Amino acid sequence: NASDPSGAGGMAGDVATIAAMGAHGLPVVTSIVMRDTAEVFDHHAIDADVIAEQARGILEDVTIAAWKVGFLGSTEGVSAVAEILSDYPDVPLVAYMPNLSWVEDDEQQSYLDAFRELVLPQTEVLVGSHQTLTDFLLPDWDNERPASPRELAVAAGEHGTRYVLVTSVPLPDQ
Repeated sequence: NASDPSGAGGMAGDVATIAAMGAHGLPVVTSIVMRDTAEVFDHHAIDADVIAEQARGILEDVTIAAWKVGFLGSTEGVSAVAEILSDYPDVPLVAYMPNLSWVEDDEQQSYLDAFRELVLPQTEVLVGSHQTLTDFLLPDWDNERPASPRELAVAAGEHGTRYVLVTSVPLPDQ
């Protein structure tokens, strides 16, 4: 995941969450996010070879029980991480899809395409906000009503993902 200096998410959030569940996180930094507590301004991706070297070094030393991936920094980072994940097909993967509206359109689309093709088929649980997952999984959604969490789960399932945790689901008008 990304190093997030605000502590709102990214590596800091992962380590805190994993520790709160009584486990020990082994963080591999995929990018450095430039942000304050309100918004992301930019990011600097870590070279894909460096990501792989970080991961391979710890994986040669420790047996892991699960994976959790977040923002992987770049299309090349997605590819490097997906290759490592494929070497451990029996280790369950939780993948988080963040809102990437701050990433330039061409780079964002390339990243999402790579994530969809390389990471989703290996994902046990996909996590993300309703709007982010709708944009990612159902980009052509033009129905007046929002996609249901079930429709998002079906779309993720078409890519091989078994479960979906949808946050920020809009409530129906009353």
